[in-house]
Amino acid sequence: MTIFQILIIIVAIFVIYKSVLKLIKKEISILLFALWLGLWIIIVAIDIYPNLIAYVANLVGVGRGVDLILYLSVIAIFYFLFRINVRQNQIDKKISKIVSKNAIEKNNN
Repeated sequence: MTIFQILIIIVAIFVIYKSVLKLIKKEISILLFALWLGLWIIIVAIDIYPNLIAYVANLVGVGRGVDLILYLSVIAIFYFLFRINVRQNQIDKKISKIVSKNAIEKNNN
């Protein structure tokens, strides 16, 4: 095992530990915790068994394992950007509604 592989495992353990703490403090939901835990378990599995990602890449018709990771990462980033944008729009609408309500109340007083 290389130093880089050991470093990835240490980082994964640290992130999982921090996620557990956030779950205990109820700063994240169980679903979000499960997603992060699953992601880091997959990262560690790929780290320990690097041929695994090449095998999966061949199954889905992608040339190299690194390419598959890159494609999936870009897709995930776009998905999360979309989710953040939707959430931001919801927050903007709520803020506008609250500000309008407060302005009407101040005007009536």
